[in-house]
Amino acid sequence: MAKITKQTRSNILNALVIFLTIGVVIYLGAANGEIGDAWVALKSSDPFWIGAAIVSYGIFLVFEALGVHVFFRQQGLRPRFGSTLLVSIIGMFYSSVTPAATGGQPMQVFAFKKRGIPAGISSSALTVKFFCFQTALLSLGGIFWILHPEIVNACVARARVIVITGFVLNGFTVAAVLLLAINKNIVRGIITLCINLGKKLRIVKDVARTTSKLDAALSDFHASVDMITHHPGQLLLLILISCIQVMGLMSISYCVYRAMGQSGHLFGEILALQLLLYIGASFTPLPGASGAQEGGFYIFFQDIFPANKMLGALLLWRFFTYYLSLIVGLGSVIWDSSSSMKKKTQELQDTLDGMAQKGTAEIVQESETCNRQVSSPAQSCGEEAD
Repeated sequence: MAKITKQTRSNILNALVIFLTIGVVIYLGAANGEIGDAWVALKSSDPFWIGAAIVSYGIFLVFEALGVHVFFRQQGLRPRFGSTLLVSIIGMFYSSVTPAATGGQPMQVFAFKKRGIPAGISSSALTVKFFCFQTALLSLGGIFWILHPEIVNACVARARVIVITGFVLNGFTVAAVLLLAINKNIVRGIITLCINLGKKLRIVKDVARTTSKLDAALSDFHASVDMITHHPGQLLLLILISCIQVMGLMSISYCVYRAMGQSGHLFGEILALQLLLYIGASFTPLPGASGAQEGGFYIFFQDIFPANKMLGALLLWRFFTYYLSLIVGLGSVIWDSSSSMKKKTQELQDTLDGMAQKGTAEIVQESETCNRQVSSPAQSCGEEAD
């Protein structure tokens, strides 16, 4: 019997967490008699606002890729936007299925490297993108909290500690990225620590070669991430792009609210609650923050949706904000793998064709040489003239 690898066990565990969360939501809905109401709510949802939710999700995807794409352009690189979009969606998929979204960026660096983008530059692009997204998220969360304090204080009173903790943790990551961008020695120290640990675990075999490669990547990283401290105009553009991206994702909750036939609250009020929910649940160390997002939705929006539409709203909202990324991302991973396989097959076929053409050319050349060497019609190649 084949031994199950550690990576396979991790994938199985992550999948179980996702399906367990779905099962718990359905179970709670069934226990409270809400399944029937949820189905009725979903069937009667407004198609116009469902379409608006799809558009909002599309804006989120496009501007997720646009931030990275603009960064590459600022560094003098010219990748195709379609390629950047594909890699961004692949990264979102791996972020959605790994704990604390740890798998997305490594897969994106690998995918960009296959497309000719140096690892140091792609790493800095993703780091700056993360910095800009977190800055936009915290800024918009604070602004909408100030603009709508009544609705926020009423609905978030039960989760105030979670929200404040979310602000602190997200703020800490922004400060950490800023520190790494400023201080090169800290990053080099972290790399050295990881290399030494890898040597002890027998993961790193050639320390000198690994150190040299990582130092080169580090130089590329700091050269391109330099904009955080020296190019405020470029950084401001990327933060603006991230603000539009955040607004696209957060607007889905308002589209779901209207799709459920509700209209008593303003767009800004729903957006404020969604921003604080995302900030509070984003650091849950489970794939897609499963459990925390669903539970937080009940806590934050239980006074917004009628009881008979709450489960339907939750399922619809979670589909657009999480499960749709799994579906689109999985399709992108399959497409990328298929394209890579076709490319390798074509390269192999071209190599074989080249070898065959070369062999044919050599045969023709030998034949022509032989014919020139024949001095009379009676003499054939390989025979001596009489």
